[in-house]
Amino acid sequence: MIAEKADAAVTSVAPVVGGGELLGMGISMVIVVAAILLLGWFYSRSRLAGSGHSELINVVATRALGPKERLMVVEVADRQLLIGMTSTSVQTLHVFDSPVAIPEAARSGEGFSARLRSAVKELRK
Repeated sequence: MIAEKADAAVTSVAPVVGGGELLGMGISMVIVVAAILLLGWFYSRSRLAGSGHSELINVVATRALGPKERLMVVEVADRQLLIGMTSTSVQTLHVFDSPVAIPEAARSGEGFSARLRSAVKELRK
């Protein structure tokens, strides 16, 4: 009777997971994470390719008024517009008859983005 109970206890124990099964599960997880990262990279590249860079519309100046509000001076077809942007709307506030005078420092593009862009160009040479 004791032998029967011992046999029943041995047969009811769950099988132990082996090293090969853990390795297969780990490899599967790495493949899934890599696929997610790769799809995210393709998505970001496709958004950048679709946006394009146009010389027809030029942002002359911008000023943040709040976390989601900003004023922008935009140049389109040799005319400058003052645009107000919020998270829900874009409105033309004023159309300038003559171009807005831009300070020399802003015109030279010596901001952080211009310096970073020139540094990246030098590294690519």
